[in-house]
Amino acid sequence: MSFFKTIAGLRHTAEDEISSLPALVMHAEKLADNVLQGEHHQRKVGAGERFWQYREYHPQSDQPQDIDWRQSAKTDEIYVKQKEWQTTRKTFIWCAGGKSMAFTSDKSRLNKQAQTQVLSLSIALLLKRAKEQIGLYGRGQTGKSEDHLQKIAQNLFDCQNTDEYLPSTHDYDLPKHAHFIGVGDFLSPIDETKRIFDDLGARTSNAIIVQVLDPAEIFLSYSGRVRFQGLGNDPDEVINHVSSIKAAYQSRIEQHIQDMHTLCQQQNWIYILHRTDQDIADTLLNLWRITNEERVA
Repeated sequence: MSFFKTIAGLRHTAEDEISSLPALVMHAEKLADNVLQGEHHQRKVGAGERFWQYREYHPQSDQPQDIDWRQSAKTDEIYVKQKEWQTTRKTFIWCAGGKSMAFTSDKSRLNKQAQTQVLSLSIALLLKRAKEQIGLYGRGQTGKSEDHLQKIAQNLFDCQNTDEYLPSTHDYDLPKHAHFIGVGDFLSPIDETKRIFDDLGARTSNAIIVQVLDPAEIFLSYSGRVRFQGLGNDPDEVINHVSSIKAAYQSRIEQHIQDMHTLCQQQNWIYILHRTDQDIADTLLNLWRITNEERVA
């Protein structure tokens, strides 16, 4: 039995329902609009940051008349404005499901499942607006039409009814050289995760893994009697004095997070940790910047 199980105190229960599909879409659209409108952007383009509107000037391929002098004056670099991506790529998004994803330690905020869905749909919206081919991993082909995006939204909403803690590599192969974005809590045993990542890594070196965790899962901020909910078919386990295992738990969860980071580094992938008490918009902006860095690099 894995040590890592979603924790839920006997005093705490999960939300009765994850947000409805219309609410999910509205939330994601608002986040995507905010990113594109620059409400969460820094006004100055700093080192290592390239927003989708601009890229560095290349004398071999660009004309002097293409230079955006106003933007270039803000930095030591010369930028040209790009109206669309240089080439079209295919990006597949995977969103975890299962009962562990329905956990929240604070009913005033969205649980892990809802935040995972919002992040996944928001990045899909941004990629669509950038004229990218997008699809859900394991669920058919990519596309960029409005109808295709609606299907993605519905499938993302339906993923809460699955027990898919890790992306399956048995029934579906990631197309060669496609980009992959995986969003979930990734609390499965690290050897299982490594096997999946190795399989995916044989197909692509362009992947971003977003691990979504509730702060209570990191800090074990409980006392007294606590029920640990098993993953999948694993049975629940009750700890009568949770303080007696807190130090060992925190050591193990910190090691697990570090192991996740290491697995991503081994594949030359990007790892992002999102805590559900943090602003989803900040994580989305970080994710969006990284996809753009990969795009223009």
